[in-house]
Amino acid sequence: MQQTPIRYAVRIIITAICVANLTGLFYSCRKDPALVPPVISLIHGSGYISQDTILQPGQKVKIGIRASSSNANLTYFSIRFNDGTSQILLDTGMNSPTLEYTLDVIKTNSPKENWTFLIMDRNRVTQSVQIVFTKSDSSQWGQIRTLGDILLGAQENTVTGSFFSLADSSVMTLHQAYQNQPLADMVYYFGQYEGTLASPNEAEAPGFFTGPEGLINWSVKNETRYDTTLIAPGDFDLANNDSLILAAYEPTAGKKKGKYVEPGLIFSFKSPAGKLGLIKIVEVAPAPAGSVKMTIKIQK
Repeated sequence: MQQTPIRYAVRIIITAICVANLTGLFYSCRKDPALVPPVISLIHGSGYISQDTILQPGQKVKIGIRASSSNANLTYFSIRFNDGTSQILLDTGMNSPTLEYTLDVIKTNSPKENWTFLIMDRNRVTQSVQIVFTKSDSSQWGQIRTLGDILLGAQENTVTGSFFSLADSSVMTLHQAYQNQPLADMVYYFGQYEGTLASPNEAEAPGFFTGPEGLINWSVKNETRYDTTLIAPGDFDLANNDSLILAAYEPTAGKKKGKYVEPGLIFSFKSPAGKLGLIKIVEVAPAPAGSVKMTIKIQK
């Protein structure tokens, strides 16, 4: 029987629909390739800790992290620290096929510390690795040095220097510190409202120490980290080992400056050399040409 144009058109439409349905069925049965997770591992070898370890409080160790992704760049990296309270030490974005990171860790006084290193790629697939440090039952407290009557001038003080060296306990002017940059561990300046302890690598310090020898022109910029504490001045005075120093130390809390300097305040700090210590503020002359007097107790 001869098909009319209408019947022929209807037949074409039905055929097209069937083909489309079969095509849809074919694609619906296809699966996306499995997302391969990134690879992250602890670096093994001399100088690195790569397994759960028992440590003395104050013991310093090095952790190395190596990560890679074969099908999508790494876009996120974090370091998390848990000693009973979960904290984030590092939380950063990136865009690279590989990562290699080294971290110096100082064992705190906590019974157990869990360090977690997490990586994520562009597909939002994550992978992590952990290491646990346990406090030794035979822990012994370390010796400390006491540096008393340290007087630092603020940025406009023309009599007393603003820079301090923990290595040789010297106070330096900007000119002297410029000539001895590796020795400059701390710096004091007075902002609009308050005195601040910082170091050459702190972001705002270059605005207070300018000129040809200003911090912006330094090639070596040490960094000291500070944290305020609730330690009483009397407890600071009685400390004769590093037990109080380690009790106050929080790996995730240190900042590049200690603000609102005032008499009686106790700062915890970590030096550029990785030594932990405490600073007691004794006196403050609050002005750009003023000064701060302090006592420092630091690990030997």
